[in-house]
Amino acid sequence: MKKGQMEILGLAIVVVLLLLATVFVVRFVAFKKPTDFRKDFVSSEMASNMINTFIDTTAKDCSNTKMADLLRDCAQETGLICNNGQGSCAYVESTATEIFSKTLDQWKTNYEFLAYVDRNSPLIELGNACLGQKKSKIYPIPLTPGAMFVKLDICG
Repeated sequence: MKKGQMEILGLAIVVVLLLLATVFVVRFVAFKKPTDFRKDFVSSEMASNMINTFIDTTAKDCSNTKMADLLRDCAQETGLICNNGQGSCAYVESTATEIFSKTLDQWKTNYEFLAYVDRNSPLIELGNACLGQKKSKIYPIPLTPGAMFVKLDICG
């Protein structure tokens, strides 16, 4: 084979390799499924907004006490009894169940709601633990001494 033919053959091999590389780039980069940042953002905002709204909700059957104060009473076990006869822990749990059943359950959104001083023994536990990805919001409530935490995980 002559020198010119060898150069053309080498050039042809380089062109074929470039074409193969381009095909792989197009296949794996251009057709890559786009990441859904919106879903992550919505889940994160939902957890944050739900927990903040719940904490600031006023209890109509408990002398218009805020849920944060009822949770504090629940953790400190001071024995507050609401107008409907429920203690603070029972009232907060029943209110949270009602609110989440009318929102997150209706929207078919899996969640876990916890109120605890010690993570291993929550005072209130609703929903199911998230097995996969989750977006969380933790709201600390100061106690004397220490703090309690209210946590909402949105699964997905």
